[in-house]
Amino acid sequence: MVTPGLATVPLAIRTPGGIGGCIIRGMPDEADELILKMQHLEAQARAQQQAREKQGGDARVKSAAQRLALEARQELAQAEAAARAAAEKEDRARSGTPGTLEAADLLAQAKSEAQEARMRAVKARARLQFALDKMDELERREWEALQAEARAEAHGQLAEDPLFKKE
Repeated sequence: MVTPGLATVPLAIRTPGGIGGCIIRGMPDEADELILKMQHLEAQARAQQQAREKQGGDARVKSAAQRLALEARQELAQAEAAARAAAEKEDRARSGTPGTLEAADLLAQAKSEAQEARMRAVKARARLQFALDKMDELERREWEALQAEARAEAHGQLAEDPLFKKE
């Protein structure tokens, strides 16, 4: 089926459905190359911006997270040591070595210290987990920044040669 007026359209741009949606196939001109180059330069700039955003302040946050993890590990070790000391005190109170009244006081004190040590240990573990999660997030951001830098480099190369010309 031939649409009226189609006879005047060259064969290179005719499509089975008529003229609508046809693509002119041919050599791109200089304007097309410039448009493509500008698109790649824009994409390169966006990728570089993303890389900068992902890297911004990461070193400072990473060192803070590492410092927090170290402090949390130290607190956890101290809390575990306090829990062991409280358990030893409780064992001494149950052994019957001190008098009955002293044993009751020692046992109450040991239980109180053990409870406090457990609370400190829970808080230290939570802080440690938070610090480790922060460091994992920073590693992920570093990876994303590296990917953004690679995209920027690729777009920079494409901007230099937008049509992949083999020279």
